[in-house]
Amino acid sequence: MASKKTPREWEYAVEVLRQSAASVFPGVGKEMYPKLKFSYDCLPDERFRSCFLYCSLYPEDHLIEKDELVDCWIGEGLLDEHTNLSSARNQGHFIIGSLIDACLLEKEDNHRVKMHDVIRDMALWIAGESEKEKFFVKSGFQLKEQPKAKKWEEVTRMSLMENQIENLTEILECPNLQTLFLGRNDLKVIMDDFFNFVPMLRVLDLSHNMKLEEFPVGIAKLVSLEHLNLSFTGIRKLPVELKTLAKLKYLNLEWTTDLEMIPQQLISSFSKLQVLKMERCGYGCLLVSEEMEHLKYLNVLTISFRNASELEKASRFNKSFSSAIEAVSLVDFRDSRSLTIMALANLQHLCTLTLSRCMDLEEVKIERNIIKGAGCFHSLRSVILDECNHLRDVSWVAFAPHLEVLRIAECNGLEEIISEEKLGKVAELKGNSNLFSKLEILCLHNLAKLKTIYHHALPFPLLKKIRIVKCGMLKKLPLNSKSTKGQRLVIEGEEGWWKNVEWKDESTRVAFLPSFKPYVI
Repeated sequence: MASKKTPREWEYAVEVLRQSAASVFPGVGKEMYPKLKFSYDCLPDERFRSCFLYCSLYPEDHLIEKDELVDCWIGEGLLDEHTNLSSARNQGHFIIGSLIDACLLEKEDNHRVKMHDVIRDMALWIAGESEKEKFFVKSGFQLKEQPKAKKWEEVTRMSLMENQIENLTEILECPNLQTLFLGRNDLKVIMDDFFNFVPMLRVLDLSHNMKLEEFPVGIAKLVSLEHLNLSFTGIRKLPVELKTLAKLKYLNLEWTTDLEMIPQQLISSFSKLQVLKMERCGYGCLLVSEEMEHLKYLNVLTISFRNASELEKASRFNKSFSSAIEAVSLVDFRDSRSLTIMALANLQHLCTLTLSRCMDLEEVKIERNIIKGAGCFHSLRSVILDECNHLRDVSWVAFAPHLEVLRIAECNGLEEIISEEKLGKVAELKGNSNLFSKLEILCLHNLAKLKTIYHHALPFPLLKKIRIVKCGMLKKLPLNSKSTKGQRLVIEGEEGWWKNVEWKDESTRVAFLPSFKPYVI
């Protein structure tokens, strides 16, 4: 009712609530259920209502990644037909915003939402009563075996997430099933015939099953499949039979660290592929890069580079291929003391950049081309660094004007985050008041030599949390009474660390909270 401004709108709402008071939702009661159901009924159309019900497939209190949810909606065909993926995703995020406004979803942060357990119960009840959509949801039930049901033929969506199921050895006969969530189990074996009788299946999630090493060739029977998530599985090779998945638009192979073999021409056979996620994939991304360049509908790509020569090849990617890159990891660099990341600065849609276990890396060079504006990390929102033991600073993040999250851990040689000396050499950045102006989260873990974040106090208009663990030499924070402009800021640190911190401005207000020793400004 937040958007209803006139007496007539409110009188109508009261009338509808009175009429629906006779309906009782088990477990909620006469008082609450009509009000909850009223929010659902007042959603703009069936598309919004279907998207809302879909959220109940996730376990209770599960933090749902917005992009993951929207990609599933797209795979299920719940959104309008769009000429490009970006428009479809925009519509999905618009619907998420509307569900938050209706208090049917709760915003956890910029990237995640969750569903209140009572709202979820109502959604499952509505889905159970629906003639159009039949859900079978046993997520988070600690099941050890594949469940049985009497009326499989009616089920359109099934979720068995967050259980302890090891084997799927009984054929699933669900001729109308469109979504199947099997993520976060202990799957070891899926029989080849398991997928024989689910011809309508469009969305399949097998993620977070690290014991699953072999992929059933029977998946070739899923001729309607559009969305396949294999991330965080132990799969060693992809079967060539996957070539029959002609409608596949989304393939997630992230963190399949044991993946050793992808058959030649398999990736290029997915002619309709729009999203390909291969960050931290065990099979080298560049081994299939030529095939990727033939995917004319590819809109989103996540990728890893393992050495400087691989990174250098990125500068030669064609423009349409480069524009699809959304996330990059630089992993296990052993042959480079200094790094030139001009190729990455030019990636116009790069949102996430990770540097991990780059043991020899001492410096990321700030290049003239970036300074002159030829390239800049305009879309970069998140930077993660871990185990880069010889890196002394990360001053280059000053060229990411929209950076929201900065996480640095286990970088034993890091002495400062932003080097005033390095920025001083760049006339364009001298006295830059916009440094970290969009930053929301700063996490610093186990940085034994870190002494400063920045030498002067900075404005942090959007900063929500600073978390500092095992940074014993860090005695100053770049904060004063004007830094947060009245916004609530939580600073988390170990007991005793806070007493050693020297403040730039004594007027900064600090209060103590008990959980993990956070402090609120």
